[in-house]
Amino acid sequence: MFHKTVSFVHKLRVYFLIVIVIGFFAVVGLNPVDVGVFFGAKIGSAIGMSTSVVENPFSRLALQLSEKEERLNKLEKELNEKEKNLGEHSKTEDSQLLLWLMASGIIALFILIALNYYLDWKRKRIKTSNSLR
Repeated sequence: MFHKTVSFVHKLRVYFLIVIVIGFFAVVGLNPVDVGVFFGAKIGSAIGMSTSVVENPFSRLALQLSEKEERLNKLEKELNEKEKNLGEHSKTEDSQLLLWLMASGIIALFILIALNYYLDWKRKRIKTSNSLR
């Protein structure tokens, strides 16, 4: 019975942490696709490309490179707009809600951890008293 209670408290801690993370993403307005695109863009920005071909309007390679450059510039502008909107969004009233949500989550996790330690101490005390008999 006591072991079931301890494992239940541990499960509550894990589920509560998951709820806090999902709540954070919901308040900020991010979904998993946006997060993946953001990290992909950050990783992709570390990769560079350079050529030693002199640009020639009739060259197929120069044409492909210019098309890719235009597409990348467009994607970069969209990413900058998303980052700007995200920065403006965090300054609104939702930041207060997020602050309260995180504070209450931290307090609830602390209570669950303290309850777990108390139940472990109580179980150890019961085992030692049973072994003395």
